[in-house]
Amino acid sequence: MKISKSIVAVAAATTLVLAGCGADSGSDGGSSGASADGAALAEEAAAMVDEYRAVPTPDDLGTPIDISELEGETIYSIPIDSGAEFYADGEAAMAAVAEEAGVDFVTFPSDGTQTSYQQGIQQAINAGAGAILLNGPLPETLGPQIDAARDAGIPVVPLHINDMESGISEGLEYEAFAPFNLAARLMALDAIAHHEGAPVNALIIQSSETGPAAGMVETMQETLDEFGPEGSKASVMNVAVPQWSTRIQDEVQSNLLRDPTINTVLPMYDNMATYASPGIQQAAAGRDVPIFTFNGTPSILQMVANGTVAMNVAENPDWVAHVNMDTAFRAMLGEEPIEGVSGPVRVIDETNVDETGNPPRSGEGFGDEYRDAYRELWGLI
Repeated sequence: MKISKSIVAVAAATTLVLAGCGADSGSDGGSSGASADGAALAEEAAAMVDEYRAVPTPDDLGTPIDISELEGETIYSIPIDSGAEFYADGEAAMAAVAEEAGVDFVTFPSDGTQTSYQQGIQQAINAGAGAILLNGPLPETLGPQIDAARDAGIPVVPLHINDMESGISEGLEYEAFAPFNLAARLMALDAIAHHEGAPVNALIIQSSETGPAAGMVETMQETLDEFGPEGSKASVMNVAVPQWSTRIQDEVQSNLLRDPTINTVLPMYDNMATYASPGIQQAAAGRDVPIFTFNGTPSILQMVANGTVAMNVAENPDWVAHVNMDTAFRAMLGEEPIEGVSGPVRVIDETNVDETGNPPRSGEGFGDEYRDAYRELWGLI
């Protein structure tokens, strides 16, 4: 699936369309109000975001492979935090795909710590796994463990860690990517559109230990700097994954109290919104401080439905699971990897959130053509 190529093309088109608008347009009404130039920028931003509200379709999945010889093999997956809803949904989806292929699938119960990742890889090596998936943990922090897996003849495949433009992680041959920077751009563009020409003062929430953090933060900052009305800016708060539930609410509240001009919150992962939202309510209940985020977790889509979250750049965990498993199958078979392979995104907001179910369900709103397309690709039908 060369979904990534179409994503890159439209992202490039975003730059081309918006670059002509200019980010240094003046604001006759001052930094707190909208200007004519700012309103034009907001309209352009809204038009580009709108292109991603439609249901995506599968396109160019790659060279067909015969996975019949993998029956009975075992795949170990190590998520960044097995308790996080997005990862739990993704692990369940990958397990379902593996079962249909006749492959055993084991999710190691990681807790967001480096020790648990190391233990997971060792357990997979001891079990003679056919492949080890790093569903979030950074390969560059697990060099000795990856070397041990390689010595045992087990391919290690990072999943959903790096942006589709980044290239395969050093020392590895296979990787499944994600449209992180595209999502970050869409989040910032929709914030610009939402404020209708007024400057955007965004609070970005990141977890710097995760692979896409630096690129997503940079993309959001650059989008606001280049395409936002004059006076747009962003500050960044960093919270490690294991501390989301204990720190995000308080720190969001503190930031909003310290700077009452903050009018947008951009959590890089949507589970962060669970904790950011009450912080906004505590500090800025009477202000318009919308949340724009990324992943497509059902509980966060429910927050879109009830108006707590303005927009979610959603992925379909089941579609991502098919991308991930296709990459794992190719690694186990020694087939050529697909360059920059990534699943698609869909912008979900009040205009289309009803298509994700009531209540929202994981993967709903993405159609089902991709499932049979992958089955055919793998020789299952």
